[in-house]
Amino acid sequence: MPTKKQPTVLDTQKLKADALQFDLQREMLPLLERVRGNKSKRTAKTLVKEGPLRVLIVALEAGGKLEEHAVGGPFSIQCLLGKAEVTMGKTKKRLATGDLLVVDAGIPHDVTATDASILLITITTGD
Repeated sequence: MPTKKQPTVLDTQKLKADALQFDLQREMLPLLERVRGNKSKRTAKTLVKEGPLRVLIVALEAGGKLEEHAVGGPFSIQCLLGKAEVTMGKTKKRLATGDLLVVDAGIPHDVTATDASILLITITTGD
């Protein structure tokens, strides 16, 4: 009788704790205050930077922009507050409070806030 094949386990990177929990409402307030009057119309805070995982919370004033860039792994953008537009070449995706967009690795994109916005961005890198 053949033995059951064990699943392959990739090298794992542990978080600094078994689980991390964040109060996103509490995280949003200081960012909203910090972004007001900011010349770049944007500010951000990294919540998690562990192994291949990055979680950021980004505040953008209306008209604020994350210039075109690409990342080495799939990523998601969840709109926690406001409205924003993600442009990927000729494709535009509009996000409003509660919307979630998931994008494949290596896709060049930019993000523009059409209203003051808070975005939760999760990135998996190729690390």
